[in-house]
Amino acid sequence: MRSDGKLTIKSLADEAGVKRWMLTHKHTDLQDEFKVRLEATSGEPAVVVKLREQLKERDETITRLRAEIRGLTNDRQQLERVINVLSVEQQHGRVDKSNVVGVRGPRDSH
Repeated sequence: MRSDGKLTIKSLADEAGVKRWMLTHKHTDLQDEFKVRLEATSGEPAVVVKLREQLKERDETITRLRAEIRGLTNDRQQLERVINVLSVEQQHGRVDKSNVVGVRGPRDSH
């Protein structure tokens, strides 16, 4: 595909595989028809509008997911710090096991 997505005579010629002067000098009827159709679409075809909306939705999703990842990363780092502190305290015999709540893993849930 040779189109750059722009709605211009040059882009139309590129997409059709002809030189621009063929449209502007030899086939002026095609140029005129293109301009009429362009005006009828308000300069932006429906497919472009739809793709722009999809892109906006995806950008919003990406932004939301990045924020979620940052939150989960912060939670993971905090849990790693807690585990490290508890490990050091356990090694030195300073863990009060009466206040430790167990975490059940997938195998413990049976």
